[in-house]
Amino acid sequence: MRLLPALGLLLLFLTAASPRPPEGRYAYITVESRYSAATVTGVVRQGPSGRLEVRLPGGTWLECGQSCHDTLRRETVDFWAERGRPRGGGDGPGYLHFGF
Repeated sequence: MRLLPALGLLLLFLTAASPRPPEGRYAYITVESRYSAATVTGVVRQGPSGRLEVRLPGGTWLECGQSCHDTLRRETVDFWAERGRPRGGGDGPGYLHFGF
């Protein structure tokens, strides 16, 4: 008889101590590099200011620019593609990309 209340208290303690998922809804997106076969998956959420944010693999949240897909791709798999080259032209927004 005394075992039942002890198990109940233990169960209550374990559920209170377990990490809970953060409030809000999250979506997962996967992007592919335009220059290689590299891919990365990130989480998208609505930030404190109401704008969409994407989480980089290191845990940093960034506000989405043109789109969350574009922001995640540019800041991860294509980060070094156009940096360091003077007048490289850049990988500007609005460029058409067809994937087959």
